[in-house]
Amino acid sequence: MKLRRDKPSPEDAIARLADGSVSEAQRGVLERLVADSPELAAKLSEQRRALELVGAVDVLAPQRLLERLATPASAPTPRPRRRVPLRGIAVLVGAIVVLALLAARNHGPNVSGEIHLALARATLPAPAASPADRGELKASVDGIAFPDWHARGWQASGARADALDGRAVETVFYRSADYGRLGYSIVAGLPLALPSGGRSHGDGAVTYTVFHLDGATVVTWRRYGHTCVLAARRAPASALLALAGWA
Repeated sequence: MKLRRDKPSPEDAIARLADGSVSEAQRGVLERLVADSPELAAKLSEQRRALELVGAVDVLAPQRLLERLATPASAPTPRPRRRVPLRGIAVLVGAIVVLALLAARNHGPNVSGEIHLALARATLPAPAASPADRGELKASVDGIAFPDWHARGWQASGARADALDGRAVETVFYRSADYGRLGYSIVAGLPLALPSGGRSHGDGAVTYTVFHLDGATVVTWRRYGHTCVLAARRAPASALLALAGWA
């Protein structure tokens, strides 16, 4: 007698659609089902949001820890595929919040929470150069434009938009042949508290704070009352300070 295989659950099918592990034929069927079902559409949106949150905190926790958080204690060895069970989303999101709090050095809103955004993956395409100004990009926060560093050897390569303690955070990513990737984040609203233990550098008008976190070099300063952060894993502090001074 042949054993009958169990059909995959709706949750498993939605998870596969969200992480891209379905075949093209299966994708077409699932997308039609989602289009006809508001409930499935909501589950797919929730699953994709969970995967995005996992990607955003890669710099705060090792992969093994994220897999343990996403897997119930009684479950067998985690699958190689990075899939987040819908029933575990609430637990995982709670863990992400805890990790972000542990990364902060002081109580209340401070710049430590912004650093992981400057090191996270891009979720938006790179903004184009501003036609009105050769030194700026078509991206800004409260009127503060992101610089176009193409002439300085840094090509805009992506962007992302987030919220930190209720404040909008815009990040533009750049790439250099010499130093790889860096992220430049600007926080809307009042400035955030600066971290302790950094080294201060001043140019007479602006004070730049340099420190290291999780293998990354970070420069933070205030521009027109807004908190700005440059973070990179390969670029030295001197290169980041030169860019920050130009900005």
